[in-house]
Amino acid sequence: MFIIYSNDGEMMRKISNENDLRIQKTKNAIKQNLKQMICEMPYEKITVKELAKRAQINRNTFYLHYDIIDDVLLELQIEYSTKYMELVKNYNFIDNQAEIIRCFFEFNENQDEFFQKITCDDRFDYIRHRMQNEVMKKTEGKTSKKYDLNQYINNIISAYNITTLNLYRQWVSDGRKIPIEQMIKLATILLSEGISGLKRQHNFK
Repeated sequence: MFIIYSNDGEMMRKISNENDLRIQKTKNAIKQNLKQMICEMPYEKITVKELAKRAQINRNTFYLHYDIIDDVLLELQIEYSTKYMELVKNYNFIDNQAEIIRCFFEFNENQDEFFQKITCDDRFDYIRHRMQNEVMKKTEGKTSKKYDLNQYINNIISAYNITTLNLYRQWVSDGRKIPIEQMIKLATILLSEGISGLKRQHNFK
């Protein structure tokens, strides 16, 4: 059977689209299998040979898209960071503490096993730090611009807001025994008002 195109440009676009779909399918296979392998074994033990085998491609195909495995990981980090930053793009640390905490908890709870692992497992701190730093730079920039804060004040605020991550990790470590809505409320009180706010909330004697 012959397919005749009336326009060479249309044919080229069709070929280009098919190629784009194949490339995306291949890259998705590489990324999904890397995520699975990270959940199964130490990152430093992962090889291009084994990753290509699991993704059902040959090593040459891998090298058409990435130079090293770190490049795949970086692409995954950018994807997650971009999704989260879209949620908090209109917030800053000073005015929107409650909104940022809610976004953080709900976003983390809606991600896959790979993301949960790099968020909560100390062995993946080096992976998470790159994502965390990217998000912090974006959010602290909004705070600094609005309130004309110098870099040193920004650094202190950013360091303080990392507490949200620590609270989330402890909550997960404890088996999520506190309902998420209660946990979000507790985290918001602690970060917004400190221990004095928690004391007022629970009428501690």
